[in-house]
Amino acid sequence: MKTIWLALLTGAALVGTIPFWAAADPVSQAPSEPRLFLPEVLVPAGRITLTPGFSPDGRTMYFAQTECTPIWECPQRLKRIERKGDGWSSPERVPLPQDARVDYPSVTPDGRYLLFSWSATRPEYAGRDIDVNFDLWRLDLTDSAATPEPLEGPDLNRIREGTIKKLRFVHNETAPILTTAGDLYFWSERLDGMGDRDVYVARADGKGGFQRPGPLPAPINSAGSDDGAWVAADGKTMLITYSDRGGCGGSDLFIAHRTGDTWTTPVNLGCTINSSADEYAATLIPGTRTLVFASTRPFKGASEYDVALWIAELPMVRN
Repeated sequence: MKTIWLALLTGAALVGTIPFWAAADPVSQAPSEPRLFLPEVLVPAGRITLTPGFSPDGRTMYFAQTECTPIWECPQRLKRIERKGDGWSSPERVPLPQDARVDYPSVTPDGRYLLFSWSATRPEYAGRDIDVNFDLWRLDLTDSAATPEPLEGPDLNRIREGTIKKLRFVHNETAPILTTAGDLYFWSERLDGMGDRDVYVARADGKGGFQRPGPLPAPINSAGSDDGAWVAADGKTMLITYSDRGGCGGSDLFIAHRTGDTWTTPVNLGCTINSSADEYAATLIPGTRTLVFASTRPFKGASEYDVALWIAELPMVRN
């Protein structure tokens, strides 16, 4: 993940990209100016907040948070906040049996499971030559005594060991998202993939599990880095991060839609949402047109490596 936070701020212009709302009234359909999301709760000095995920009713947000900078040298813990009337609660930790790095939480459409990427040490890997190894896990939210369990499926969680254990982000599985159809989306860096990083889907096997995952074809994946994807519960809308498809500078947020088995060419969300910094890990609050995303853009009191959550309205998007 360090490469995302340290991406070069190129300041490139949005060349050859038509805003995806251009066919509609540009005044009523244009996104609102992003603002910090709950700065009094989530952005106190020295605290970095990223990768939001919401419960189906939109009243609970799970996220990863660190309490020092630079982010890759800090414990990265799973936390949550809950909507209380017109406000939100203070962050509280989601208790996990290991204090390993955690990222990209999401809640399944039925509200039962919390999915996340976690670098926990697995006892079945004891004695193997493994580096920090992010796998996909789930936690049963309906059972207060439940402990996390790894998601199971053919070739789903690869092991980061041996000659590739220090190679970039290879064999780390990240950002699990489950649709109502039972399809599991995530992104990973695999040497037999289409590019440096790819978005994968493991289709439902009809028995409550998953088939072998495969990278989505073009135009979603390419020879570059295609990651940070979020998919709506109905599987028809994707928000994704690209750093090499033109845009506003750094890593930008794009949107794509699916009809049948085909995804449209992702379109940049524009330079109101995106900036010369890095934008990634976007999601829509369920039942709304409210976008919440992580960004390294500067704000008052920010330090060099700060990441904060931002919020904006996308009136042209259905959710």
